[in-house]
Amino acid sequence: MQTVKLFSERLNHCLDDTDAPASTRERASILSKLIDIPKPLAWSLLDGHQIPDSNTIERIASEFEVDPLWLAGKK
Repeated sequence: MQTVKLFSERLNHCLDDTDAPASTRERASILSKLIDIPKPLAWSLLDGHQIPDSNTIERIASEFEVDPLWLAGKK
């Protein structure tokens, strides 16, 4: 559970760095478009309910130019 929260915090940090709106609804919309995932999944990731599969982590990390291990909470 701790890793899920850490992932969510880091994902939200990445969005903060892009000056994304604070609203989870708007962030979910932005994230879903950026990495081509359904909005409900984006919402779940942002709220810390689940961690995506490794391919999705790679896409997110690439989009935000961060280390995927850092994003996943393994570093």
